[in-house]
Amino acid sequence: MMRSTAENQIKIISRKIMHTVFVENRLDYVFSLLAPDVYYLGSGKNMQAEGKKKFEFFLSKAYANPFSCTILQEKYLTKRIGWDHWLCEVIVDMVVGSSGAEPFPECRHETFLFRRCKDAKQGEWELVHIHTSVANNRVSPEEMLAIQQANRTRRNTHLYDGLTEREKKLVQMLRSGMQIRDIAAGFGLAEITIKKALAKLYHRYNVKNRSRLCAYFDAQENNF
Repeated sequence: MMRSTAENQIKIISRKIMHTVFVENRLDYVFSLLAPDVYYLGSGKNMQAEGKKKFEFFLSKAYANPFSCTILQEKYLTKRIGWDHWLCEVIVDMVVGSSGAEPFPECRHETFLFRRCKDAKQGEWELVHIHTSVANNRVSPEEMLAIQQANRTRRNTHLYDGLTEREKKLVQMLRSGMQIRDIAAGFGLAEITIKKALAKLYHRYNVKNRSRLCAYFDAQENNF
């Protein structure tokens, strides 16, 4: 039930972001969701911003001149990432128009990574990562599928490089959402031993907790 509730929340929030920004030309809603450490990566060469203030400045400049969009089709695919993160892949077909120009079709692909707010009531989320891309018509769907499969195979082959077999198993159990006590039982070890092993991994990958560690490996696997 919790999974279903969170999944629905993420889809509703993601859809509202797309409609308020592209249909209503409003930025206030997406601004209200931004985490202090949000990171944005756009489809252009220099389109990136780290931190809430920098991203707000960038977005305000990018959408300073309103343009009209009509959304034709939209799809929202969600996936739980780590302990308290959810990913939403957004695929939207739209018609974009601007002053004095002929409207043109566009397919936007947005990736939103949400983190549950720990200082707010359950069910509220903050946006920690945004990746924007626009469809490239020069690459056919068949060619793109082959590229994706090749990249995924290559990433998975080297995903756990540098880890011992025990550390690899520990990370896999962690990413599956298992509790510390269950992981300890699986290894036949005390919980404190598992916590110490995790502390070493946190230090190695320069993360603060299990959710950040899971997010790191998910990002590597999905090439974010």
